[in-house]
Amino acid sequence: MDSPKRPFEITWPLFGDDAQPFPADPERTVHDLEPPSAQLDALKTSADAPESGERLEQAVRRMRESLPPAAPDWMRAARSLADWLELRIKRGHVTPLEEATIARTWAAFSLAGVTEQQVHKIARVVQRAHSAIRETPRSASELQLAINACAGVLYAGLPRPVRERMPLERVVATVRKLREQADPWAAIVEGVADLAGWKDYSRIHAASVIRAVLESRS
Repeated sequence: MDSPKRPFEITWPLFGDDAQPFPADPERTVHDLEPPSAQLDALKTSADAPESGERLEQAVRRMRESLPPAAPDWMRAARSLADWLELRIKRGHVTPLEEATIARTWAAFSLAGVTEQQVHKIARVVQRAHSAIRETPRSASELQLAINACAGVLYAGLPRPVRERMPLERVVATVRKLREQADPWAAIVEGVADLAGWKDYSRIHAASVIRAVLESRS
């Protein structure tokens, strides 16, 4: 039997040269990384691995020794991350868990391929959609039509690269959630995170880490 596909072979490209469309079903990003059922069954009865902070303590000590004592947190974090990455570049290979770390770090650093200008535009159209879908009370029979119409306007207002990756069905689902969210700021945060694909990246990286940990202990 062929071995299961490695988790990170189906992680979306880290650069935008070959950006894949987001799935219409957001849970697809989790199901694609689902381990074999036998591995999940074994998880129920597996023993806890001993925890050790020795490696972390060594990393923190090296970080502190490489910078002045008064260095701000951002500088200490940047130095630690840079050293960690440089070591693996020199080594020329990574473990699945290390690859997961690099993938999610890059996704956070690059805003998952969305520019600052695009974030601003998404936030603006989400805010308008939130106001529009909550302004006028509607009967149950009219609600779905209103959601679909609002989603169409929101979809058309998205930046083109974002619109090309995000299915209209997902925009409809986002508008439905916007209607249920009373707080304007929370609506903007959740809406942008949905439509920029950040929640998808978060799910796929979480699933990748969990899958890699299970495989390493099986």
